[in-house]
Amino acid sequence: MPDPNPMTAAVSAPLGDALSYDAAMPVSWTPLVALPGAVRLEQFNEDNLRVLAAVALLDEQRGSGTAADESSPIDAEIARLNQKLNLVIDLLGFLVSQNAPAAEARRVRLSWQGLVFSGEQPLGDIGLVSLRLNRSVPQPLVWPARIVHVDGDECHARFEAFGDALQTALERHVFLRHRRAIAGIRRTASA
Repeated sequence: MPDPNPMTAAVSAPLGDALSYDAAMPVSWTPLVALPGAVRLEQFNEDNLRVLAAVALLDEQRGSGTAADESSPIDAEIARLNQKLNLVIDLLGFLVSQNAPAAEARRVRLSWQGLVFSGEQPLGDIGLVSLRLNRSVPQPLVWPARIVHVDGDECHARFEAFGDALQTALERHVFLRHRRAIAGIRRTASA
């Protein structure tokens, strides 16, 4: 049974003790016979760095203050333009997702080392996992992984090794989402 706490800091043993966060997101698993070659991994690496940069940028923009918090009329106007741009990005992401086949949204626990998701993959199976980290960013994060533990219909998959830049970007993404979940629980507890 999965931990009901959305910011589980210690993930189950197959994924190590890395920070993680729980979210509902589209996830798909494509079985592979063998791991992709170096050229394909480099393409995944570059694509994933762009995905994580886009997600970080959107998260940063949405985390900034509103127009009422701004100190000058110019700052207030920039904030209003930023909100309009966010709306256009959301609408564009929605339109793209309407025309693209979407994976089913499932509960996922994600760390930089791997993920836990519901599925029916056999132990030791290798495949490409595809995660859509933000609904406004239509391109998913795609990386090879290996099923290292199966608990009922819950699969624990460990990512194959990343390049340093991609690992750092994914660690940062997980850390910020984990921190945001903790802040949300603290706000709820204090209210």
